[in-house]
Amino acid sequence: MNQTPDRKRQKRSKKAVASITAGSLAVVLAGLAAVDAYDVFPELPGILITDPAIEVQAVPAPHAQAQDVPAPASALDDSAPVPTTIPDKVDKVLSESKVKGFGIEIRDGLSDEVLYAKNETKPRTPASVTKVLTASAALLTIGGEERLRTTTEFDPATSTVTLTGGGDSLLGAGESQPGAVNGHAGLTTLAQETAASLKSQNVAEVALDLDTSRYTGEDFSPGWERSDIAKGVIAPIQPLMIDTGYVGSKDKDWRGRSEHPAKDAFAVFTKELKAAGITVTDDPKPAQKAEDAKVDADTETGELASVESATIAEIVEYALVHSDNVVAEVLGNEVAIAQGEPGSLEAGPQAVLAALADSVDLGKTHLEDTSGLSYDNQISPHDLTTILQASVVADDSLSNLISYLPVGGLTGTLTDRFTKDKNAAGTVHAKTGTLSTVTSLAGGVLDADGRYLVFTLQIDDVDKDRILEARKTVDDIVAALANCGCR
Repeated sequence: MNQTPDRKRQKRSKKAVASITAGSLAVVLAGLAAVDAYDVFPELPGILITDPAIEVQAVPAPHAQAQDVPAPASALDDSAPVPTTIPDKVDKVLSESKVKGFGIEIRDGLSDEVLYAKNETKPRTPASVTKVLTASAALLTIGGEERLRTTTEFDPATSTVTLTGGGDSLLGAGESQPGAVNGHAGLTTLAQETAASLKSQNVAEVALDLDTSRYTGEDFSPGWERSDIAKGVIAPIQPLMIDTGYVGSKDKDWRGRSEHPAKDAFAVFTKELKAAGITVTDDPKPAQKAEDAKVDADTETGELASVESATIAEIVEYALVHSDNVVAEVLGNEVAIAQGEPGSLEAGPQAVLAALADSVDLGKTHLEDTSGLSYDNQISPHDLTTILQASVVADDSLSNLISYLPVGGLTGTLTDRFTKDKNAAGTVHAKTGTLSTVTSLAGGVLDADGRYLVFTLQIDDVDKDRILEARKTVDDIVAALANCGCR
């Protein structure tokens, strides 16, 4: 039997029932600018992909537009009726689909009652739905209100200024923009403040150095394709980047990413420091006079200036809405650092799992990366739904998770989905996942009776010519939940 409405799952202890924070997502990706990086639309030309070698159409550059969207549930109603006939609705959609083999779990958001389950414990390739785990771990271990700092330091012995990357992959090339996430901290602002600090110490000429030691090991996973850098899918993961490593004009619909993002950012900083009136020499050299190299006594570490990123919560939302692989991998590195491990592509996946293990049972989940690019990632529908349900009843940073997901018919990778269903549009908050043979969707939806449901739907090893049918089946099931007055 597919339906298991009475089955219970091991739950995290619930301190209090917390409603998911009401708010608005700040970013809408228009049209194809909303596609996931590997959540690209399979029907587009040039998208046929082989497993494990992956070739995808270049990922469109994101373009932001301000738009308010509904929160997933501004007040969860525990008195709303729990739907009991969901199995009938789901099985009807599945029976009409030409694609078979889905893994599904649907639960009541508040009570954690399992309303439908089918192959729910089988681990599958999740694609970008992996980002749900990464985002959750970042919120729990780093904290939603924390920020990443990019700094400059001065060594008076050699009259050298060191630009130190602090993990902000969303640096802007210009002045800081306090109202933005991408570009919240700007290298022009950092250069100007660095120059002002140097001038206050009567230093007018310096050598420059770059410190990227925050991240260790290889900066590009052996499971990724180097050709995907030019396609805009991924970039080397370094702790200093401008605009997640994108290159070229932002006005273009399609942009690749850089092979050396930290070096590019360093070049921009150098140019801006010169523009701010500081002479930059090629080589470090001993200061001619001690007073010329005196560091401000109040700055024990020799720090000259710093700029801060948007909050981790805002960065998490950006990663989920844009499905940005670079940001997700950076977050994985930062989760590792927050747990006292090296910031590396090797440590990140294990750190994400370790962070979540304190809150939920992740069963047989296995991660090779924290973005979902790897076919070797394995997550079951049960484990994903466990994270989502935990966020509904959480009273910490995790409580905002679902509100950061793309919104059906409105934002991110769901911009063009659920647009024709008046109940699903605006009420489905979910993370998409697509590889050439994979389609996934995990999130939450408010049903027609006001009951909040969480769900995960996954299928992998799909014939490429049926991937669109598989995605349609997923959408039809979620739409059925949104329209469900299934008492």
